[in-house]
This record gives sequence, structure tokens and C-alpha cells, in this order.
Amino acid sequence: MSKNQKTGLEALLRPEDSIVVLIDHQPFQVSNLHSHEPTMIINAVTALAKAAKVFNVPTILTTVIAERGGLIVKQLQDVFP
Repeated sequence: MSKNQKTGLEALLRPEDSIVVLIDHQPFQVSNLHSHEPTMIINAVTALAKAAKVFNVPTILTTVIAERGGLIVKQLQDVFP
């Protein structure tokens, strides 16, 4: 067993060892998904964002071509203004 291998509580995910990246959560992108209901997607990603904020997990939000795709959905902007 490696000396650096984590066990017990050290093996769990920790905010200081984690990051959340939210990519292209824009109205245009969400409206073009057909695998899930758009409201479900927004609610799920908003819940993830809120959990990341509560646990102080570093979070990166990205967009693609805001002129065409729109800004990040309002629910995420409310969590990370």
C-alpha cells in the first residue's frame, strides 16, 4: 500500500480536493436538449451549485458565444452573482 493512499475519512471527497465546473448552462443550450425536461436540468444544476457554495467547493462557470446562446441561466446567476 502506498504511503500517500488515503483511507477512512481522508478517502472522502473534500472541498479542498474538489472543483465543480458548470459548462454552457445557457438558455439556448438547455432548450436544445431533448433527453431531459429543461426544468429538471435547471433544477438539478442549481441544486449542485447551491451544494458547492454551501460546502465552499471552488466552482467555475463557463459559457459559449453569449451573443447567440445567452447568458448563464438566472438560477445559477442567483447562486453565483
